[in-house]
Amino acid sequence: MNADEMFPVFFGIWGVLGLIGFVMFFLGKDAQLKRKLWKPFVIATGALFIGFVCFMGFGGETLYIMVPATVLITFLNIRSTKFCDACGKTIINQNFLVEPEFCSKCGEKLQ
Repeated sequence: MNADEMFPVFFGIWGVLGLIGFVMFFLGKDAQLKRKLWKPFVIATGALFIGFVCFMGFGGETLYIMVPATVLITFLNIRSTKFCDACGKTIINQNFLVEPEFCSKCGEKLQ
């Protein structure tokens, strides 16, 4: 399979992952389950992205940029996302310097 044939597969899998992630992490209410699944989901998604980059024929110097960038984005996604035990809201912190203390939806103190 060449890169032109692979792109629709990549796009389809990425869309399914986006839908699963949205339903699980933004519509779901179980904070414990979200915490349990968030890190593996984000790491697997990053690894899948790097795998697609390699499979589509990008390599060498491209990977010198893509791998560290993907690792950094994965780390920041894991670090900046919290889940409220009271209401189940997914809270994505936009300010990397200060962690949120309270839920923006219900006001409960975050873990």
